[in-house]
Amino acid sequence: MKYFKERLGSVPNLYASMMHSENALSNYYQFHTRKVSLSKQECEAIMLVVSQKNNSLYCLSVHTMIGKLNGFDEDQILQLRRGNAEFDKKLDALVKFIKNVVEEKNRISVQLLQQCFKMGYNHENLIDALHVVGDSFITNFTSKVLNVPIDFPLAKELKEH
Repeated sequence: MKYFKERLGSVPNLYASMMHSENALSNYYQFHTRKVSLSKQECEAIMLVVSQKNNSLYCLSVHTMIGKLNGFDEDQILQLRRGNAEFDKKLDALVKFIKNVVEEKNRISVQLLQQCFKMGYNHENLIDALHVVGDSFITNFTSKVLNVPIDFPLAKELKEH
């Protein structure tokens, strides 16, 4: 609690909602802050794709803000939410694969997986990417099930092309 108040000025509502459980916030935060082989931008891109697919406005709002802090502009964030990254071929391969994982769950595209390897991702990166997907699912559904009030600037509505 003290950490969030010092760094952010308050405890985000999502984290406060996790405190309904004696252990959830500390367990989640330890998982969330683990070391990964992906860049912060890659992790944010994954979070944006997953949050869009899960229709989690709370998480879309948080990760839109964090994405901007990590160097993405508004157009890039909207692209990522759609599951592509025309501005970066390597990231494009990753987000297309992640979109497929979330949408198809039991029919993973071998072609999209191979494209990730071709673009330079390795098994460690993909395992870490799947952990980021899991992290996102935890927060997406916590915010939706508990109807957590959004305490960040609202993400723009995504208009399909």
